[in-house]
Amino acid sequence: MDYNELVQKRQEGIIDDLEFLFAQEELAELYLEDMKSRGEKPNNENAVRWLCEYENNHLYEQL
Repeated sequence: MDYNELVQKRQEGIIDDLEFLFAQEELAELYLEDMKSRGEKPNNENAVRWLCEYENNHLYEQL
């Protein structure tokens, strides 16, 4: 599934943030490593937080 389709499904509530994250292999790997280092279990709540942190720390650096 391509990124735009994932975004659409997330916005429509078909998938939650955790599913959105796991559907992107590269991000899923980073997320799981981070959760392990923090001693947290992956869930939708920390997936939302992690995605926000990731966007703030990485995506905007490229602009």
